[in-house]
Amino acid sequence: MTPPPYTLSFTVGGLFLFEGIALAKLRAAGSPWDEVRHAVPAGVFVARGGASSVKRIRNEVVGRLTRLTDPEIAHLASAGMTDARALMWVTACRKYRILAEFAREVLDERLRTFQPEIRVSDFDALLDAKGVHAEEIARLSPSTRARLRSGAFRMLREAELIDADNRVSAPRLSGALRDLLASDPGSGLDLIPGGG
Repeated sequence: MTPPPYTLSFTVGGLFLFEGIALAKLRAAGSPWDEVRHAVPAGVFVARGGASSVKRIRNEVVGRLTRLTDPEIAHLASAGMTDARALMWVTACRKYRILAEFAREVLDERLRTFQPEIRVSDFDALLDAKGVHAEEIARLSPSTRARLRSGAFRMLREAELIDADNRVSAPRLSGALRDLLASDPGSGLDLIPGGG
């Protein structure tokens, strides 16, 4: 089976942690996705810019959240910050295959081999390797590659999966989140360094 093409539109923004939590609370309270998509929780999106910017960010966050199961949404809505960061990273990985591959092929490998430092060249090497079989990656301009790398590292820092020195760290996930992510192998726990 041919894998789906890469979606590479995560260059703007970051993890969207607080936006994700706010919209997850609406969804967990029973709001249908259409209502969640049009909601602008007070104070959450205000600092992000004008109306078109708010709409773009909200659509991005909803697009990520729709990759979660209802129990995962409920957990995000009420979780502590460590679990919330981890779940928002999982949403990004489920939407953007290249992030999932970076998590599985680079982050976890570095943690397991006790070589925790991640370099920007590691992301570039992954893009080079994937570009051999994926035209959409092979034809990326240097500036787009730089934005993708910057976006990926920003999300990793915001999720606290790497520190300020770009060293991989394994978060202490709750047992409840571990159980949720373990119930569907290959779609969550393996995206968190030390989780799989």
